[in-house]
Amino acid sequence: MTDLLPFLRLYRQHWLSLSLGLLLALVTLVAGMGLLSLSGWFLSAAAVAGMAVASRDTFNYMTPAGGVRFFSIVRTAGRWGERVVSHDATFRVLTRLRVWFWQKLSPLSTGALAGFRQADLLNRLVADIDAMDHVYLRLLTPIGAALLSTAGLVFFLSFFDGRLALILGAILLFGMLALPLVFYFAGRAPGRQLIAEKSNLRTRMVDYLDGQAELQMFAAAPQSLAELQEAEQALIRAQARMARVSGLANASVQLLSGWTLTLMLWLAGHGVGGAVPDPKTALMVFATLASFEALLPLAGAFQHLSTSLASARRLNEILQDARPPVWGSHTRRAEGGALQLSELHFAYPGNPQPVLHGCSLTLQAGEKLALLGQTGCGKSTLMGLLTREWTPQSGQILLAGIPLTDYSEEALRASLSVVSQRVHLFAATLRDNLTLAAPDASDARLTEVLQQVGLDALLRDEAGLDAWLGDGGRPLSGGERRRIGIARALLHDAPLWLLDEPTEGLDSRTERDIMALLMRLGSDRAILLISHRLTGLEQMDRIALMEQGQIRLCAPHQALLADDYYQSLYRRLAPA
Repeated sequence: MTDLLPFLRLYRQHWLSLSLGLLLALVTLVAGMGLLSLSGWFLSAAAVAGMAVASRDTFNYMTPAGGVRFFSIVRTAGRWGERVVSHDATFRVLTRLRVWFWQKLSPLSTGALAGFRQADLLNRLVADIDAMDHVYLRLLTPIGAALLSTAGLVFFLSFFDGRLALILGAILLFGMLALPLVFYFAGRAPGRQLIAEKSNLRTRMVDYLDGQAELQMFAAAPQSLAELQEAEQALIRAQARMARVSGLANASVQLLSGWTLTLMLWLAGHGVGGAVPDPKTALMVFATLASFEALLPLAGAFQHLSTSLASARRLNEILQDARPPVWGSHTRRAEGGALQLSELHFAYPGNPQPVLHGCSLTLQAGEKLALLGQTGCGKSTLMGLLTREWTPQSGQILLAGIPLTDYSEEALRASLSVVSQRVHLFAATLRDNLTLAAPDASDARLTEVLQQVGLDALLRDEAGLDAWLGDGGRPLSGGERRRIGIARALLHDAPLWLLDEPTEGLDSRTERDIMALLMRLGSDRAILLISHRLTGLEQMDRIALMEQGQIRLCAPHQALLADDYYQSLYRRLAPA
């Protein structure tokens, strides 16, 4: 239960609406008990009164009939109000919970989230948080309403027969304690399996949709679809197991209700409060029948508690185990963008094989340096160290002469502009996608930057900056998406540009155009270009060859042509 504590604290922020929902649930239960109890007594009393002429003419039919109508109206209105208020309060809590969880998640670096896949994180953010509604709707509210309404009913029945009231109260208390406990343990394994299978299905679905190009290319789509369908069937089986537990819980409550009703009928049949059998016998029996309306949701509530606990545990894995990087106190951005990497050693968690061992490199302010190497040599890892997604096990990184770990997050972000091969565009307008880099930029500045990167054609559209780009910028070509990435870098105006294979996947002409654009627009900035291609490298001040986590050579292009390895590489990969 301790896994739920961080989430229960958020409920206090909406205590008023949640308490109102509990009150309306209590009013609904009390009205239901009053309706059924009064109806049973009224029907029996009216039948008895009708058997004698004297009592038939003097019996008050109107007051009990009015009471029945009153309870029915209150019950209907209370049920509607409880549904509206409780669900509104729950949705507000879930909204606050999702925002709170995102605020905890967003500062975490790639290293902190290394053990979590993106699809799994999405599932936790959506499905696991949605499971928290069970806590209030199926646990806190039913328990509170059941305890209070049962106590009130026993107190009311004690005025007629204390012994029968205590017997009914003891049976109801036993049901409130025993049945939830039994079905909590019965539903624990299916609940955990349900959460796991939901996560597995969502992860496989995202992988299947995102990887369509690769799956079709390698003819693996049928196999991936079969695995997806198997995950779906596994989820259906988990849901069927949970449904069987739910059915058994409801059947158990109904069985206990029937036995209790039979017992109370037998006991009250000899008279209530020591009197001869009269309409109060019907009142006692119908009150017993009505009391189980409060008990019915409890077995299911604790059955779903296992689901909520499993979801809370999965959320806590991120909140408790993942730690954001520790930032420094230096609040001014770097001047000039000079970099110095000294004897960097790094290995990924759980992997004893180091990716970088003794890597050293220097980049002067305003210098253009290309980091060249084959896939897997450690180039992208080095980029992750520079953006503080990872932290080296040893060695030092200096930015403008200051250790990278001394910078505050805002200062470091202001010092770097990253342009990668995958420029993410949101389902928003062109303006919205650009102002991510400079929220205060005017339309005139946005237009100027778009013209600088050669995207003035987008401005000829009737919508202009309000043009809708769609999810991922689907209307745009690959080159246009890269140009928007460069436009963001210009708007961000950082002294150091980190270019992580910005021309990957482009045709030769577009690749040359993008490289020329980067060199022209970044002429007054320090640039570290990470690539395994040779297009445009003649324009770089120096080229560093990286092999097996170390810098093998670092010199200008013409000087490196004297190296046999670089010369053979250049002849093989250089564009025609």
